[in-house]
Amino acid sequence: MVKRMDRRKVLAVLAGGLVLGVGAAVTLASWNDDEVATGDFTAGEFVFQGSSDGTTFTDHATGDAPGELSFETGADTLSPGDVVYEAYALKLTGDYDADLAATAPAETGTIAEDLAYGAVATTAFGCDAAAFAGGSAVPTTIASGQTINLCLQVTAEDSIEQGDTGTVTWQWVAESK
Repeated sequence: MVKRMDRRKVLAVLAGGLVLGVGAAVTLASWNDDEVATGDFTAGEFVFQGSSDGTTFTDHATGDAPGELSFETGADTLSPGDVVYEAYALKLTGDYDADLAATAPAETGTIAEDLAYGAVATTAFGCDAAAFAGGSAVPTTIASGQTINLCLQVTAEDSIEQGDTGTVTWQWVAESK
């Protein structure tokens, strides 16, 4: 009879332990909690454009479709010592300021070695000898929303020969900060 009673006690203890274990598991589960956060992201914008009239800005990112410069009368009949001017404006829009650099003008044709170049920044759009003389150095930075008016100068050197022809391409590079 002792064995039967011991068996009942063992079963009762096991049953109690099972109930206690389930209760403990439920209690532990009630102390777990989660926290979740999410964020949305969008890339910023960066647009660098040029204008040959100072008001209409267009993206000319490759040499395939450059901004057209119309140098003053005389650019098509240069002789040694002649100087011609043309205005061009640069504008940056978007979310970032940028470092600004000009590359050396790229030349093609027989006139390539016979021209010298200069550029200054001016306060207003327009370009002639007076604007070039009163201009300042071309900035090395450009702020978002800023327009930089440039005055480009081309001088025919003494080495120019009759009938020389060619094309000159200016390029400016803006790199976001």
